[in-house]
Amino acid sequence: MKTFIVLILSLLSLSGYCQNGQVTGQIALQDSLMEYKYLRVLLQKGESTVNGAVPDNSGHFVINDIPEGNYTLFIRQLGFRDAITDSVVVSDGETTTLNLPYPPPCRFTYEKGQKPKCIGGHSDGIIPIVYGLPTKKTMKKAEKGLVHLAGCIVTDCDPQYYCKIHNREL
Repeated sequence: MKTFIVLILSLLSLSGYCQNGQVTGQIALQDSLMEYKYLRVLLQKGESTVNGAVPDNSGHFVINDIPEGNYTLFIRQLGFRDAITDSVVVSDGETTTLNLPYPPPCRFTYEKGQKPKCIGGHSDGIIPIVYGLPTKKTMKKAEKGLVHLAGCIVTDCDPQYYCKIHNREL
C-alpha cells in the first residue's frame, strides 16, 4: 500500500511538469555590428515577467515551463528600444516557435512635411517630441503643452510626435 501511494504521488508530481508549454525561437540580427550576447528575451503576462532567456551565439533561445496563456515577448538590449511581439500563445504541452528580426523595422516613419494621424485619423493635439537635456525655453514650451519631453536616450528609431489626447507616441 505504501509503495502504491508513493507511486501515485510521484506520477501526480511529474504530470504537473507536463502541463506547461515552451517558447523557442531564432533571432536574426539586422545590424552586423550587434551581438547576441547583449540581448535578453523576456516573456510577460500583463506587467509581470514570467520567464526569460539569453540567446546563444547563433540567436537561438528557449523558454521552458510556461503556463498556458497569451503573452507578450520582449527582446531587450541596453540603449535600444525593445522589440515587442504581442499575442504569443502558449498551450499546455506544446512548443511555440518564433522567428524574430532584431532590431525590428522602425514603425516611426513619416511622410515628408506631414504630421502623422492618431487613432481615428485625427491630427489635432499632436505635438513634437524633444529629446535630450531641455533648455529653459524648451521647459516653458513643455509646461504650455507645445512639446513633449522624452528623455536623453536616443536610438535610430524614435517617435517624433506625441498625441496629447491619447497619451501615445506616434
